[in-house]
Amino acid sequence: MSDCCFWRPFIWPLVTILTGFLLLFVVGGGKIILAEEETMNELEVDIEQLHDLSAAKNSFALKLFPGIVEEENLFISPYSVHTALTLAYLGAGGQTREELRQALELADLDEQLIKQQTLALKNHLEQLSDETEVSIANALFLKQSVEFLESYKQAGRRYFAAELNQLPPTGETINQWVAEQTNDLITQVISPEPIPEEIVAYLVNAIYFKALWEKEFDPDNTRERPFYGPEETAVEMMQNRARYRYGITEKIKTLSLEYKDRKFLFNAFMPVAPDYDLEEFYQEVDAQTLTTARENMREGEIILRLPKFTMEKDIALAEILRQLGISRAFDRQAADFSRMVDLPTLEPLNLFLNQVYHSSFVELDEKGTEAAAATAVEMGVTSLPPEPPVIEFNKPFFFTIEAAQTGTILFMGQFLG
Repeated sequence: MSDCCFWRPFIWPLVTILTGFLLLFVVGGGKIILAEEETMNELEVDIEQLHDLSAAKNSFALKLFPGIVEEENLFISPYSVHTALTLAYLGAGGQTREELRQALELADLDEQLIKQQTLALKNHLEQLSDETEVSIANALFLKQSVEFLESYKQAGRRYFAAELNQLPPTGETINQWVAEQTNDLITQVISPEPIPEEIVAYLVNAIYFKALWEKEFDPDNTRERPFYGPEETAVEMMQNRARYRYGITEKIKTLSLEYKDRKFLFNAFMPVAPDYDLEEFYQEVDAQTLTTARENMREGEIILRLPKFTMEKDIALAEILRQLGISRAFDRQAADFSRMVDLPTLEPLNLFLNQVYHSSFVELDEKGTEAAAATAVEMGVTSLPPEPPVIEFNKPFFFTIEAAQTGTILFMGQFLG
């Protein structure tokens, strides 16, 4: 299949879902069942290879996020977006495949490793901690009348543990699947109305993260304090006095909070210099910037103040992904998904990517994080011992949630007040 099938106007939407309250393994009817031997639930984990795949996901994340940010609070799961687009990459051919490979930062990784380590990383993250809940679900909703290749369906099942379902008559069935995965926090990701005839597939990813802080905040110490965002506002600030890892330079304050089991970290980065803000930070930030900032942190007793907040967001990502170099996949004429569908059976139609939807939810409070966020609780101190430094996140800041061992960024966001 070449990249020049200009006469084929089929639409293939891709949906990515992120939430803070995912419940896994509840699925509606209409499944396409594959043989058990086609799954790969048990994979030997090579941590070094997981580092390579994590680095690719993180590099993509730090390209994606600056293209989304506006003057508002924002929260996404780049891990989720990358995973769903890798499902698309799995079915792409020709230059469409190469563009996805480059944009997803997969160019330096072996083809078979990408597939095997995608599932290995999923299993690793889900099984990493007894204290932190992480669950990741993938599903393909495929139109029965379209000849999707068995090799593609088997690869989705084998390397992504993807549930294979027939495309339902209405969007309500897909919304119900999403609601079941997200404990009813996201109840509508697409229109519940009849699915248009030209829509032939939805690829869906959902990820859930819920964790308690290693050092919880006392709600009695939470109070309103000023926050100096685009406008000065009052926010609920949590406060705690404890030993944390933190860093202070002329340009930026950094913080790393551990969750229970210390297997996952919440990291925050707040520009503080008068001529240095989040916009400048995003222009220069890359994976090495974040690594260096974390390595330069020191551990010590501080009074930590961190906002308490809830965020939710619905984003259409097609235009942003085009800017990252994924153009052919969205081109009705040039898209090549010959590894997904027997294209000659569709002629004179073609398969292409129509839109990428991303829905997110996060709640951060004194006990911990459901999905991702940042919070600070104020604590009283006595006047006799020397008072520890106050690290107060009272200006716009960027934050991530990542796995400590592999550095995999699951979530990232910005808080503007």
